[in-house]
Amino acid sequence: MTEPSPAFDTAHPSGDVLFRSCRGGYLHSVVLSEAAIEADARRLAEAIVMAADVSFLKAALEIRGELVTTGHAPSAAVPTNEDLRLAIERLRDHQLHADPHTGGGAGR
Repeated sequence: MTEPSPAFDTAHPSGDVLFRSCRGGYLHSVVLSEAAIEADARRLAEAIVMAADVSFLKAALEIRGELVTTGHAPSAAVPTNEDLRLAIERLRDHQLHADPHTGGGAGR
């Protein structure tokens, strides 16, 4: 339960943030590159939270699948594939580093 599962690893599109989760969605580790450390603090925090969300949702959906497979109906509080899809979309669109062509505008 304390070992990370590569199936839950989630990297930020920049490649500068990696979030690792264990079974059940427990945090294992966050890996940051030197470039991530030099990024704007707000953008870095957003990147970490978004990667964490995707990693957690991957792990939670594994548990959801096990519940369904054993004949149980998960409650509405258990994340769905749609939750994961939306989290992946938000992460994919996030800019960790300022775009030099826009004068460093806000990331999403």
